[in-house]
Amino acid sequence: MTDRAAGERMRMSIQNISNMRSIDPAKTKAQAQKADVLTRGTSFSDILKGEQQKCPYNHLAKNNMIKYNGVIFMCDYDTNSICLGDMTEPKKVLNISLPSGGSLRVNVDSVGGLSKAAGMFSPEDLNAILRAISQYNHFTSKLNEIEEEEIETVENLTKGDEKAEEQE
Repeated sequence: MTDRAAGERMRMSIQNISNMRSIDPAKTKAQAQKADVLTRGTSFSDILKGEQQKCPYNHLAKNNMIKYNGVIFMCDYDTNSICLGDMTEPKKVLNISLPSGGSLRVNVDSVGGLSKAAGMFSPEDLNAILRAISQYNHFTSKLNEIEEEEIETVENLTKGDEKAEEQE
């Protein structure tokens, strides 16, 4: 590369830099201070909490609650979900991913209430909910069958032991 070409490149780079928008030092300093205050000792979800509160069907919510045809859903912004029923026992909660985004968390004892609120959900979400409930019911019936077979097996073994003792 010649000195002339290098000089031309340098002049173009300087011109490009001067054409950039000026940066407001006061604004930059304020943003840096805000970021510094937020990041010290806080989790990422805490930082986002103030700016990004998501919950499916949030447009229907008032005070973090969605009331639809007498069915009450609670918005859970931490998990981006709406909740129906008691969430304190995780083993009794179905977590259903919604195609529209987020999830629906339903206590298995509250599944019946979903039929009243079916009109609230988009067709895609409703299909996902119905599939999940169907899978849950199938899984539950299989578990019940296994439990019944185990009980029968234990009873048969117990009866067999009693007959063997009688024969002795």
